[in-house]
Amino acid sequence: MSENVSIPEAPVSEPVTMINAFTVPAAEADRFLELWRHNAAAMAAQPGFIRTRMYRSLVADVELRFITHAEWASGKALEQARTDPQWRAAMRRMMDDPDLHVTPRPGVYEVALDVRPGDRL
Repeated sequence: MSENVSIPEAPVSEPVTMINAFTVPAAEADRFLELWRHNAAAMAAQPGFIRTRMYRSLVADVELRFITHAEWASGKALEQARTDPQWRAAMRRMMDDPDLHVTPRPGVYEVALDVRPGDRL
């Protein structure tokens, strides 16, 4: 069983990015990805969702095995999406799975600096 997840509030009209780092035992990585896909599908159906990516560590013995990056049109869109019963149920299935021992570390961020090739800083 995994820990409860609490996504910080971000009631802003500007775009936000939700970043979540997961501690997942190596033996449970495939199960985690399978359940996270259902969570991502429910999230992707929400108004204001732009895209998400899942990153897996290339280092075998690492604490934060997976990191997600989800972009939203606004913090308010993310706040509204969090109330969706299907997304909540998908998240609950993942976090309540007795064969999965996950520790999530979610945070919601806004862009503070955007650097592109050729930019002069």
